[in-house]
Amino acid sequence: MNEPVDIEYRGHFIAVQTYESDSKQWRPKALVSIYHAGALQQTIVSAPVDVRFDSEEEAVTYSLAAAKKWIDDHEP
Repeated sequence: MNEPVDIEYRGHFIAVQTYESDSKQWRPKALVSIYHAGALQQTIVSAPVDVRFDSEEEAVTYSLAAAKKWIDDHEP
């Protein structure tokens, strides 16, 4: 992937940080950020260790979905 995938969702900023493992499979990971009460709050959303993908595109898709679910589950 040439450029990182970064999107805004419900006031949060999602930075996808997928990476290739030693086994040449892609691991999904995302950083969720939001400014709240003047302070930056960040959370890393990682997939379970057994979740890996053969393509970077699949890992990015999973990362975005997992980050959005995390945001949905943690909104008041």
